[in-house]
Amino acid sequence: MKLIFEFRKTGDLVYISHLDLARLFLRVLRMSRLRPAYSQGFNPHPKLSIVLPLSLGLHSVCELLEFETEMVKTWEEACAAMETVRERLPEGVYVTAWREKPESLRKPLASYVAAASYEFMCDPAPEAPELLKEFFGRDSVIIKKTDKKTGKETEKEIREEMKGYRVIKDIQGRLLAEVTLSAAPGKTLNPVVFFDAFCNVSGLDADALTPVITRTAILGWDGRPLTEI
Repeated sequence: MKLIFEFRKTGDLVYISHLDLARLFLRVLRMSRLRPAYSQGFNPHPKLSIVLPLSLGLHSVCELLEFETEMVKTWEEACAAMETVRERLPEGVYVTAWREKPESLRKPLASYVAAASYEFMCDPAPEAPELLKEFFGRDSVIIKKTDKKTGKETEKEIREEMKGYRVIKDIQGRLLAEVTLSAAPGKTLNPVVFFDAFCNVSGLDADALTPVITRTAILGWDGRPLTEI
């Protein structure tokens, strides 16, 4: 049986790495009857993956985990085992929904991802909404990247990977905006990289704005949340 979990990652758990988060789920699933199946061969590994891993420090209300289990055979057994999973997960990681992976999705979920939406909540910056509008109105946005191994600096065009934005509202003097960025293979734009580029171009101090970034949706190729496919 192939299952999909929808879960949130908030609080102190935003500082857990992708690999540690995967290990966390692996251990919790082993405690239930949903123990993941393993691949065959000389180096077997669990058939478990988290879609579109997040950078450290980012919150999310729409994480997706897919895995295959051989321990349960019916949906009723899977639902019963979920109680153990929920009880064992630490505060900050909460499974909000689960379902059997549709047979129509033959490839890994990651292959259906095209974009992702993020909420940016920042300290007061009255000029930010207009600056964000101007930023998305640019024909070109170039960032500089430094290779960690060679130290060589290169330039990269990211305007095509900036899909859209909307300013939601000010909450107690704090700016709240939602931005949609490309997450297609080879064209994924990290929200932290996007925010730094916005601040650099707009003359804002990224550190002074103290942004809280939360992923709100992972989108498929048709523009709908991946959970609706």
